[in-house]
Amino acid sequence: MGENGKVLIKDLEKKDKKIFSLWLQDINVVKFLIDLFKISREKDNVLNIPFGKNRKMFVLETKEGVKLGFCVLYDIDWQQKRSSMYIYIEKKENVELETAQEIINSLLRRTPLKYNLRDIEVHTKNDVFAKCFTNIEDFKKEEDGYSFRIALDEMKFPANMAR
Repeated sequence: MGENGKVLIKDLEKKDKKIFSLWLQDINVVKFLIDLFKISREKDNVLNIPFGKNRKMFVLETKEGVKLGFCVLYDIDWQQKRSSMYIYIEKKENVELETAQEIINSLLRRTPLKYNLRDIEVHTKNDVFAKCFTNIEDFKKEEDGYSFRIALDEMKFPANMAR
């Protein structure tokens, strides 16, 4: 589990199924997961999500145990040291720049060090995450959110992320 200030970054566990099923009420989450995982629901409404070496899911929560959302690292290209990332924050959670910054810092400290990534394409519904970086590339506003690229420097995460 990654811990930094108020936000915890933890691996998705079986006990997180209930909250994850609530997030599935957001049509954008369902679209993302269908496109990414080609998932299907079994008759008892249990998700069949295939995770493997090229995908990793994290739950974002406060130290008090409030689930903020989740992050999926996917399409990991080990040779090119690239990946895509989807960040979902629940609608009722009003994430301010400071909290978004903490989430990004924690994710970048955890994922690049563990996976040795240098280039990440970020997808999110919250434009506040784009404000956490000084140098983003290919910023796009799309129908269901925003996407942009971040190139991680030799430090593995930007030193001054707020802009």
